[in-house]
Order: sequence, then structure tokens, then C-alpha cells
Amino acid sequence: MEIATKTLETVLGAINDIKKTGFDPESVELDFYLGGDLGVDSKEMLEIWYELEQRLSIRVLDEEKRDLYTLGDVVSLLNLKLLREPSAA
Repeated sequence: MEIATKTLETVLGAINDIKKTGFDPESVELDFYLGGDLGVDSKEMLEIWYELEQRLSIRVLDEEKRDLYTLGDVVSLLNLKLLREPSAA
């Protein structure tokens, strides 16, 4: 499975677990806003980041999480982290 697809599925899985939603890759677009389109608030986003770090076995610094507004922003950052840390995921 392509890394971008796997990452998107992992992000949506974390969002679904925290928010009790049913998003899947076919129901979202990468330009969806985390807050506006997916309904993720700041507290939930903290929980989602924690879940993503655990599921992908990576560490994302707080400063790297700033200015990420869309689903695509999060997926892109995680893909970069996974490519830089080959032992991750």
C-alpha cells in the first residue's frame, strides 16, 4: 500500500476513534479543514496527535504541528516524518 494512502487511513482512523465519526478516504478531500470540515477542535487535535505518534511510532515536535490547517497538511508532515525515520511504522 502506498505510504500516502496508509498515512491518510491512519489519520482518519485516529480522528474517527477520538470523534466517533466514520470518515474514510472516499468521503474526504485532502483540502478539508480539520476544524471546519472535519469538526476537530483543539483539545481533540491534541488527542489525535498523541494517537498518531503512537500508531506511527514517530515523534512530532510542537513547533512542527503549528500552522497545519488541512487534512493534507497533516498527512504531508507525517509522510515526511515517516520517510526520514525508516524504522517508523
